Amino acid sequence: MDPLLFLQLFSGLIYLLFGGDLLVRGAVALARKFHVPPMMIALTIVAFGTSLPELVVVVQATLAGYPGLVLGNVVGSNIANVLLVAGAAAVVSPLTYGEHSVRRDSLFMVATSVLVVFLSWNGTLGPLEGGVMLGGLALVNAITAREAARAFRDSELKAPLEWVLGLPTNMWVILLFIVVGAVGLPIGAKMVVDASVEIAAALGVSDTVVGLTVLAIGTSLPELATTVTAAVQKRTDVAIGTIVGSNMFNILAILGLAAAISPAPIAVPGGFFSLDFPVMLGAALVITALALLRRPVGRTLGVTFLVAYVAYLLLLGLRTQGLVF
Repeated sequence: MDPLLFLQLFSGLIYLLFGGDLLVRGAVALARKFHVPPMMIALTIVAFGTSLPELVVVVQATLAGYPGLVLGNVVGSNIANVLLVAGAAAVVSPLTYGEHSVRRDSLFMVATSVLVVFLSWNGTLGPLEGGVMLGGLALVNAITAREAARAFRDSELKAPLEWVLGLPTNMWVILLFIVVGAVGLPIGAKMVVDASVEIAAALGVSDTVVGLTVLAIGTSLPELATTVTAAVQKRTDVAIGTIVGSNMFNILAILGLAAAISPAPIAVPGGFFSLDFPVMLGAALVITALALLRRPVGRTLGVTFLVAYVAYLLLLGLRTQGLVF
């Protein structure tokens, strides 16, 4: 295999991550420049920002006719967010659940995971299923916005903005951040999608497998960076909130949009029901059970998560060789 393919994939991920970071910083700075309430910024730009890489990759893959990358990226990212991201963060510092909203959102995450399995039962995801997921997104956002507006004051929502470090203040610099980010994201998405498809062909595996592994890990890097940083600084409520929110957004918004705009229905391989969906559901249920019981994700459980993720990757490799499932 041409090693330049991995260089292209890595370069595309760099474009994605830095493009998304610059775009979010510029957007937050612009919103603050025009005195947009911190609550609105926290609920929209900051929450949306960590899922930008997945979003642009999925749109690019859908329009380019590679739906396997779409499904693999979303399901693989949700698995990686819990087992890899939460596991790594918990090893640094035990993760706790600070607010009621995190426990409620954890239930929403399980519900959305069950929903996507139910919608996939006939083997495809089309515009109808995409519309259902996008409708679920609108409902969840409405509930979240209503509760946030009722329960929080602006001063209490300034903390999430502190996580976007290095906000520019000069208007020309703000616009430069936004323009560079907006240009870098689609360029990175095209590089990542093209390289992923060629790597899959060279390895003799489906693009779905590449989406579940390399692409899922790569596009989960923003969540990993945010969550580990939160754990280092003992802001573990932010860590759990990032994971739960990202997983809901991945299914309802990203997969929902892909299914709605895909020229052809997205095929769901049978192997997803025997391995990938159960792992995704199991990880979501574990996080939710711990949240409801207010039990922290300690270091031992963090190591267990990481071992479980490695085991999942090994099983995925065996399935690719036709040895299991």
